[in-house]
This record gives sequence, structure tokens and C-alpha cells, in this order.
Amino acid sequence: MVVTPVQLTDLIVAVAAEHADALGRLTAAVELSGQLDELGDHLIGHFVDEARRSGASWTDIGESIGVTKQAAQKRFVPKESADFTPAAFDRYTDRARRVVVLARHHARFSARIGTEHLLLGLLDESGGLAAKTIAQLEAAEGTTRLTVLKRLDPTVHERPDPQPFSTHCKKALELAVRASLRLGHRFVGTEHVLLGLLAEHDGTAAAALADTGVTREAAEAHVVREIDDAISRAQRRAPRGA
Repeated sequence: MVVTPVQLTDLIVAVAAEHADALGRLTAAVELSGQLDELGDHLIGHFVDEARRSGASWTDIGESIGVTKQAAQKRFVPKESADFTPAAFDRYTDRARRVVVLARHHARFSARIGTEHLLLGLLDESGGLAAKTIAQLEAAEGTTRLTVLKRLDPTVHERPDPQPFSTHCKKALELAVRASLRLGHRFVGTEHVLLGLLAEHDGTAAAALADTGVTREAAEAHVVREIDDAISRAQRRAPRGA
């Protein structure tokens, strides 16, 4: 039996410390409950992915979480679809949202939006931390863009409406949220999308990044360092007593 490291008393104290009135606390408690549900989903998803990498079958996974093989696959296997609603990107920064728009542009001659299109969107958003991280880590300037361009499907397809995200792209976007939660961030930035692409090993983007020397470990270390430095600079600029 796993003893949860989060106690109800701790949550009550945290909510009460942030809000003085009862209704404000109630609203905050509802929001926190939703966040905990999301954390729980990603916690299970993390270990489902780990079990699959270790060779566990979907039947085994279903039995472990108390559902059928089909139910486990329906919950955890991404399907190619365009069912991302605007609410799915609520936590995304403006830059990260622009990356998705740019990915759609790069996929204008494709039947689906793939991880390769998402990577090109990250590179186009040159002011984002993802693009800066790639520039810092790639073997030579511009090699990542050239590599991913070479991997694009040269066939021109009629663009469906709505245009679906590929299964690998949907998984990468899911892993971007997971990276944000794991790092304790309340937003999904371009850097988290990059980490999601690198974590989705079977995607075209991950293969292109590997070819140019951008690894998940090095990218995450650079991202964490840059964010920590930015927080330290902001704290130093804050007026005394603020």
C-alpha cells in the first residue's frame, strides 16, 4: 500500500492561506481538486508508458488498473484526431499557442499535423526558450531545421477540415503537459513542447533532434537552468519589501 505524500490537512492549510473569505476558499478548493485529478491522470499515464516500455501487454496493464484491455487502450493510446478544443490549450503561453498555429501552417500540404510540423513551429518561434535551447545544443547552427525539412513527406495531400493531429503529435502534446507538471510549472511553454517532442521517441521530430545532437536530458537541464536564472533575476529586480 502506497501512503500518499500529500495530506488533506496540508491542502486545507494551503487553500486557507491564500484566501480570506469562505467562498474564495471554496472556489480555490474546486480549482485545486481539478489540478489534483490531472496530476493523478498523468501519474498513471507515466507508469503505463513505463510498463509498455518494459514489455507489458495491454491485457496486463488493464488487469493492473482494474479495467479491460480495450478500456486501457482507449484511455491511454492516442488516436489520430482533431479533437483538441481551445480549452485544451488554456495553460499554454502565447508563444506555445503560436507554435501550434505555425505547425498547422507547415502542415498545409499534409493530411495531418505531425511532430515534424510542431518542431518547425518551435524553430519559427525564435524568441521562445525551445528555439533557444535547440540553438544551444544542436551540432551546428540551423542543422535541426535542415534535418527535419529533409524528413518531410514531399507528397502534396489535400488538407482535410478539420485537420487531425497524428498519434505521435497528440502524444507529444500530452507529454508536454506532463513535463510542465513534473517540473512544477503552472504553464505550458515552448520549452515543455520541446520536451514532449523529445519524450515521444517514435516521432519524426525526436529522430531529427537526435540526428543533430539534441537530447532530452541536455534539453531539460538547459530549460531548468534558464528558468531558474530568470526567476533569480526577477527576484533581484523586485523592490525591497515587495
